[in-house]
Amino acid sequence: MTIDELLARPGLTVRLRLLVLALIAVWRGDWPRLQEAVRTGRTSGVARADFEETLLQAVLFCGFPRAVTAFETLAAAWPAERPPAGGALPAEDQATAGRALFAAIYGQNEAAVRAMLLGYHRDFHDFVLEVAYGRVLARPGLTGRERELLGAGALAASDQLRQFAGHARGALHLGATKAELREVLVTVFGDVAQVDAWLQRVPAENGNS
Repeated sequence: MTIDELLARPGLTVRLRLLVLALIAVWRGDWPRLQEAVRTGRTSGVARADFEETLLQAVLFCGFPRAVTAFETLAAAWPAERPPAGGALPAEDQATAGRALFAAIYGQNEAAVRAMLLGYHRDFHDFVLEVAYGRVLARPGLTGRERELLGAGALAASDQLRQFAGHARGALHLGATKAELREVLVTVFGDVAQVDAWLQRVPAENGNS
């Protein structure tokens, strides 16, 4: 679907739809699509800071190299008066906020997910809690609900089923609706036929993803 066709659909605000489009474009390395989303957002009243927050989140879901190019694309499509900075919680609050967000996302599966991460590598576990959650996902620029919907979209685009299911449940835990999740998937695939199959991959509250 074109951006105009997606923006005409109900179920997501224009702002959130454009942020989902931006994050998906970063994952796919579709820089013209990212540029189009940014320019559309600029003319639609979306704050540049919302795109900045989305690209900071892209570091976690898409990797550093794509994030670098994404910021270059943002700068070309929407030049900033000065390099943006700040926006994170105070350093002394990040660890607590990160743990609280992690618990809210995973619910009764929190202990199992942490045990899984610890089983992979202690430093990996600490990075996820302290950096991914404390420094990035707990940033107040976007709500937890918005960040989880963005994450679910990026994980569907990258065909990461287990992580998609976990973050889709996380979005629901933080107040998202199934209708919003559905529209995120429509935005990812542009094909309504694929969406129901992905929604069925969000199991009940069990397992450890």
